Formats: sequence, structure tokens, C-alpha cells
Amino acid sequence: MSDLPQYETCPATLASRTTLKKAGLVPTGDPVATLRYRTPQGYKTCPLYSRTETRPEKEARAAQKRRQANAGGQFLLFPFSPDQP
Repeated sequence: MSDLPQYETCPATLASRTTLKKAGLVPTGDPVATLRYRTPQGYKTCPLYSRTETRPEKEARAAQKRRQANAGGQFLLFPFSPDQP
């Protein structure tokens, strides 16, 4: 992440994962920048994501459940037929 742009204050077009979660969104891409902030223990950084590359958390959770149910596509190799013994 060292080659990403670094900000001292967060621009309106970017947000941290926590901020997105509070808004009910999840990032769909990689971080595009980092935010450098000061704490009592020293400076820390967190990744920032583009607000345009997000989707609703509910939609992302449903897609994750579909992927898990599909088990990597293996279950589609043997389609279920109720009339077979």
C-alpha cells in the first residue's frame, strides 16, 4: 500500500471500510488511497475505498451465500433429478 496516495483528511469521494459499513455499503474493489492519522501511540494509516465502487451490504451477503451454496461450481456438475432412485 505504500504506492497509494496518502491523505491527512478524507476526501468526500473516499471512505474507510468502517464508514462504508455504517452507511450499509461494502467495497467491491481494492483500496485506492490511505489515510494517515495521529493517535496517542503515534501515526497510523488505514485504507480508503472509492464510494463509487461499492454495493449494498445486503446484496453482497446474498452473493456470498450463493457462492457458498454453489460450493465452487461443483454442485452444478451433478444436477439433481427428483425422479431418479
